[in-house]
Amino acid sequence: MKFPIGISDFKELIKGKCLFADKTLMIKDVMDDSSKVLVITRPRRFGKTLNLSMLYYFLGKNHSETGNLFEGLNISKDTEFCKAHQGQYPVIFITFKSVKESNYNDACASIVELIRRLYEEHKYLLDDNTLSESEKTIFMALRNKTANLSDIKNSIMQLSEYMTRKFKQPPIILIDEYDTPIQEAYLNTYYKKMIGLMRSIFGQALKDNNEYQKSVITGITRIAQESLFSGVNNITVYSLLREKYGQYFGFTEKEVSTLLAQSRQTASINLIKEWYNGYTVGQYTLYNPWSIINCLDNNESLQPYWVNTSSNDLIDKLLRKANPTIKQQFEALLQGNIIEQPISENLVFPDIEKSEEALWSLLLYAGYLKVLSSELHGFQLVAKMAIPNKEVGFVYDKIIATWFSKAISFDSYNRFIQSLADEDMDKFKIYLSTYIMKTGSYFDFNRKAPEQIFHVFILGLVVGLRDHYDIHSNQESGLGRFDVIFIPKDIHKNGILLEFKTSPTPELLSNKALEALEQIKDKQYIEIFKQHNVTSILIIGLAFCGKQLELAHENISTDLH
Repeated sequence: MKFPIGISDFKELIKGKCLFADKTLMIKDVMDDSSKVLVITRPRRFGKTLNLSMLYYFLGKNHSETGNLFEGLNISKDTEFCKAHQGQYPVIFITFKSVKESNYNDACASIVELIRRLYEEHKYLLDDNTLSESEKTIFMALRNKTANLSDIKNSIMQLSEYMTRKFKQPPIILIDEYDTPIQEAYLNTYYKKMIGLMRSIFGQALKDNNEYQKSVITGITRIAQESLFSGVNNITVYSLLREKYGQYFGFTEKEVSTLLAQSRQTASINLIKEWYNGYTVGQYTLYNPWSIINCLDNNESLQPYWVNTSSNDLIDKLLRKANPTIKQQFEALLQGNIIEQPISENLVFPDIEKSEEALWSLLLYAGYLKVLSSELHGFQLVAKMAIPNKEVGFVYDKIIATWFSKAISFDSYNRFIQSLADEDMDKFKIYLSTYIMKTGSYFDFNRKAPEQIFHVFILGLVVGLRDHYDIHSNQESGLGRFDVIFIPKDIHKNGILLEFKTSPTPELLSNKALEALEQIKDKQYIEIFKQHNVTSILIIGLAFCGKQLELAHENISTDLH
């Protein structure tokens, strides 16, 4: 079986006889939608480009590929719809997914190249008297990349006018990954320039243009800054919070089961669900399609495929700079817990670093969180969210690992991990002190730093022990809530329990470490180990004062309690 790895062109997928999930009924839903402009937001690698390509090949009359691509597919069964709509419209299709430049000039050049390709595709407009001589001059300038900025901004609108004249009907405009240039601009500090350029392009194409009959736009988020779509009539946004179109982006469980059967693979659906399932859109629970296809193509090897499809720099930056309250919520997510936070369908990028609502909204729409439920609290939408699956958990692990990468070599990190597993507290303290000194700026360690900062630091640092321990944080046991525990997967090995204290002065560090040790015993935190038949535990009291630390430790047995 041939899997469509990296194929986002519908014609290439069909002619290559690739295995795929039939999403063609989306075409009917789009054409039946009463909205003139549909903005559909989904995480990256969820089939956005492929679906717009499918619409292009089905609806378009300005290309030669239509009917034979859809034979035998679900949409072909509705013969009346096909007769009325297949190959009946001029279509403009442009994707911005490749505009990922580090500076504005290069990004602008990439957009100019996209416009050149678009005009090259529609060069047939030059073959008759559709265009005036002055219009042909501008057309050629856009093809040759010599047009001025004003013509670039007007290019999609102008092309739609030319096509309306040529075909005696206005075109359908398909715009894919419209927000990619904006996200890259924000990350690389040329946001204001790019938002101005894209606002002009989209404003001209959609707001000030009567020469199109419908537009479908995809992206990860709805950008609200400076009214990117302000004034566009009859627009509807279909985000992850709206059920409509939910089944068309990502794979349903039925589709995954069908793909497994078609590819004659025997992977456990439960394991695949644990790794790649979890995204919810209304009634639909979806699998990450990129990960499923790669897993099947790689002989059912369960790996974090989605992690490496794009840079996680923006998420890394936001989490690293987050305030202690967000880090506390982040800690809860790492432990598999549910958080409840306000979210918005509109995203203002400059607010991300100062607005918790904007941050959680971005994490949701970009695929790093899933919504379990949501409801209005007054005027604000509040959602219960969690990490979707094991694969996305690896994304967070990878992000945290980068926070230590400059301070910790691979060998050094392994020695640190081994020192804790071997209960060598002298080495453990040395390594831990070194890492705090070298990575403290990422976590804003200071004398006023709350314990939650150290929770996230320690949880990130001990990721390498997850193969041998189940690690939990801030859960109830005995008469209170412990900080971090390590439950060994081999019950013959020692369990580990860490309790944190912050100290107002370095002089009190030793006392605070002993206080943490006594709290573990007084509150009977080790009761949780009895539930897992672990009888021997290393308990550690850790006291922090800014970047300084002290520890106290003791080996105890659950048999004595």
